[in-house]
Parts: sequence; C-alpha cells; structure tokens
Amino acid sequence: MQTIKRLSQYPDDKKRLCILNAQLGTELPRTTASYSLTPVSSRTSDQTGGIAAKRWETTQEINECELRIKEIEIIIDGFGEDEKKIIEYRYFSKHNYDWWVAKQMKIPLRTYYRIRDALVAEAAILLGYIRD
Repeated sequence: MQTIKRLSQYPDDKKRLCILNAQLGTELPRTTASYSLTPVSSRTSDQTGGIAAKRWETTQEINECELRIKEIEIIIDGFGEDEKKIIEYRYFSKHNYDWWVAKQMKIPLRTYYRIRDALVAEAAILLGYIRD
C-alpha cells in the first residue's frame, strides 16, 4: 500500500519541487535603509534569522522531495518500455483506471493485473518496504 501511495505521489512531488524552488528564490531578507529623527526602539526583530530559518526548512523539504523523486525515477528506469508505460498510465496520469490502462496497452485485464502486481511488488522491494 505504501508503494502505491509513493508511485501515485510522484507527479505531485514534481510539482511541489517546482513550487519550493520558486519559494526559495523569493525568501530573501529585505534590506531597506531608512533614516529617522526619532529615537531607535528598544525592541528589535530579527528578520534575517526568521528568513534564514524559513530558507533552511524550505531547503530541507526540497532535499526530501528530490530524494523521493529520484528513488521513483531509478525504479522506473529499471523497467522495460512496456512496464514503464503501465506504471506511467496507472499512477502518473489522470486516466488511471485499470481497465483503461489494459485497453491502452492492448492486453487482457487479467494479464494487466498480474504485470501490475509484479511491478508494484518489485518497487516495494526496491523501496525497502518488503524484504525479498
């Protein structure tokens, strides 16, 4: 079940990575000089520290997201062309119904189920969810 979730999460991870990279580019401290005749307030805020913490968190999330994406890509690259198509149709597309995937691959539904289950089991072993 975890394997299916990870495979289905792959397209969302790729989108999330793009968003995180865009956010990282905008998380910079603002340096605006100002001059005032009024006395300086005794309370100060550490804007730079807060931004640095946010950038660190974003960087950590980017690293985690990149790792999840890379793991799935390594697994998919190890499959044959037809096997890749089955995984892409089933877990990475909007039309992810089993009967639709079998129809696209021009194989009987039972054969599709057997191949799909074998591919998911292989991915689960590679991801470390089950032992061989």
